[in-house]
Formats: sequence, C-alpha cells, structure tokens
Amino acid sequence: MSVNGRSKRLDATVDRVGRDVAFLLLESVLPARERESFATPESFEAAAQLAERARGLLSSGDGPLFDLQRACEQLGLLAFSLSLGDGGGDAAYVDVDGWGVAVVNGDTDPGRRRFNLAHELGHHLVGDAYAAEVTITAGDETEKLLNAFAAYLLMPRSGVTATWNEFSDRDRRLAAIAVATRYRVSWSAALAHLRNLELIDSAEIEELTPATPRGGDLVELGEWWVPELDPPSVPPDYGRRVVTAYRASKLTAARAVELLWGTVTEADLPEVEGIPVDALRREFDPLQ
Repeated sequence: MSVNGRSKRLDATVDRVGRDVAFLLLESVLPARERESFATPESFEAAAQLAERARGLLSSGDGPLFDLQRACEQLGLLAFSLSLGDGGGDAAYVDVDGWGVAVVNGDTDPGRRRFNLAHELGHHLVGDAYAAEVTITAGDETEKLLNAFAAYLLMPRSGVTATWNEFSDRDRRLAAIAVATRYRVSWSAALAHLRNLELIDSAEIEELTPATPRGGDLVELGEWWVPELDPPSVPPDYGRRVVTAYRASKLTAARAVELLWGTVTEADLPEVEGIPVDALRREFDPLQ
C-alpha cells in the first residue's frame, strides 16, 4: 500500500539504488560531484522562478522538455524508472554524496511518470531528501510548491500560452489536448496548469475533465504521444559508465547486470577487451 505517493517497496528500492550509487562512487565509476542547492520555494511565483532557473541550466527555452531522464542527469539527478506494481507508490528521492537518486514507479502512466520525476528534481535542486525534522504541515506545503515547480518545468508559461493560442479560437478542448500532447503531461496535469495560468476557469475544468483525449484527436492534431521512462530504464550516462567499468574488468558481468536493473542480460554485455588507459580516462570524465 502507498501513502502520499510512497510505499515500503518504493522506499526499499530507492535505498538499494542509493547504495548502488555509493558503491560506484567508491569505485570511481561515477565521478565525485558537489551539488548546488537552491532556496526552497515559499510561493507559487518562487516555484515558477525555480523552474525557469532549471530550464536555464538545461538551455531548454520554453518548448517541451523531452528526454527528462537525461536532463535530470545533467543536473546531477540519477533517475531510475522501475516496475513497482500497483500500490508501489509514485517516486522517491535520496541524496548520495552530492548526487541525487530518484526512483519512479514505471507502472504508472507516462504523463504521471514525467510529472513525478520533475517533482523529484525539485527535491534535488533544493536539497530536500524528505528530512525527518520537517513538520507535516511544512512538508505538505513544500510538496504543493514542488508540484507547482514540476508543472512550470514541464509546461513553461510562454510556451503553453503560445500552444493554447494556436488552437483555442478553433476548439478549446483541442487546444488543451495539444498542450497535454506536446508537453507530454497527463490530461489532469494539463488542465490544472491551464487553470493556474488563467487560460481556462473552474467551470471549464469540470467540463473538460471527463472529455479525455482519443486517438482521433491526436490524428487531427497531426501529433503523437511518445512515452518516456518505460521500465526498466536507467540514466543514460550512468549506464554507459557501468558498461565501461565492466569492459575494464572493474565489475563482474553479474554485478554489471544488477547495477543496470534488468535493462540488459549478461549475454547482452560487450566482450571485455584491452582498452588504452587514455581512452578509459576519457570515458570517466565528469559529466558536462
């Protein structure tokens, strides 16, 4: 059973992944990293500003932020999407010596997975690993503001407004579908954000909520939903470093497969070969 997006299975999994990352740091497979922390937002305006700052660090402009797993890795957050089943919670975050580690339940729908990961990126940026000393009231408020951060990160005001204006004169429902599809968020998240941006009102949310997108709507748009974070998936550069360490005989095949969380089998691993020292050094250069 999950409570507020958490579950025992999720907590145990993020703890195990955190220990994997600590091991890889100890073995110098992952580089040491110092994480810059930002102030925890105390208002919705501050949450939007934090999202804008994160997008600036990613040089992502105001368009859709695709390949969120890779983007998070650039900001020092290693994101894993793993199959945790119904009741397996949403997502969790831990800090490991400057790196952030997030586990997302890959069995939730694609839009929810992206939103949950964006929320955990917020925890990473503000250095909040669910500290026990935070009161329930303060914690609940922080969660709401990090949800706002996630919404603005995935759906920046200017880009969403432009998309809305492109379609709203013709069909306001189609305009909302265009936002959800282009920005790869759930229908409910798109509608809630459109309301926050005052592009629709509460009455229109009630009208649109049951009018979920259908396949024909996407054909009319000429656009398609491309799922992200299908389980199991591991951060791309993390995976590269694990395989490189295996090829350099720093990891056994069994340990490499374990660290890659079922994304490959031992038979999928490349042959161990002699690699020049300079080439190995380049493989383990810090992330840019």
